[in-house]
Amino acid sequence: MKKLNKILIGSVALAILFTMLSTNTVLAAETPIDINDDTYQTRIQANNRVAFRFRLRTRLTFDSTVNIDVDINCDSLRIGVKSFEIEVDCDQDLQMNMTCTEEQAELGLLMGNRYTVRNRHRYLYQEGFCISLQCNNSGEVQAKLKIEANNQNRVGTWAYYNEATEEWVSVPTTVEDGYLVAETDHFSYWTVLIPESGNNMLLYIGLISIVGIIAVISVIFLQRRK
Repeated sequence: MKKLNKILIGSVALAILFTMLSTNTVLAAETPIDINDDTYQTRIQANNRVAFRFRLRTRLTFDSTVNIDVDINCDSLRIGVKSFEIEVDCDQDLQMNMTCTEEQAELGLLMGNRYTVRNRHRYLYQEGFCISLQCNNSGEVQAKLKIEANNQNRVGTWAYYNEATEEWVSVPTTVEDGYLVAETDHFSYWTVLIPESGNNMLLYIGLISIVGIIAVISVIFLQRRK
């Protein structure tokens, strides 16, 4: 009986130790490297997940099957608190230039602007995060783009800028583990757009109607007081 108890105690101790080590490993992998600047150059080692946090605000996470020499320019003071991830699967090492901005005026991407994309649907830009990805790779590349979902962007869609047609093109987007996710085989300017739905129009009409009713009631009330 004592021998059995010792075996059970030893098994429990090993299980606890394994859990603690696993937890510490996960936490270490998710702990970002703080960058107190807007620019940073580094090499992302293959099969090594790395996160950077610029000025304690904008978090950029890399996960790649190849080595990436990356040159990052992140306007974190304007972007604010955002969490973006990129997963890259490629057949050769990469040199990547990554630029993150709140807006892209030269592409007409300004906060609050509305756009009609290729499918003729109308979208609103309010994410405040646009990323430009440029690589020297001439081979095949597959990537996942992820940005943390919130109440504001949860119904949004990833979109890239087509320079040939000078328009934004929305792509299939899903919500996975709290992130808006899109897959792509090319790098370009990417952002998240929010679709303008009929419900939004009804909301605007409803708000205008309410304001109108309040104004009429106020006028009648003031006239009666006179």
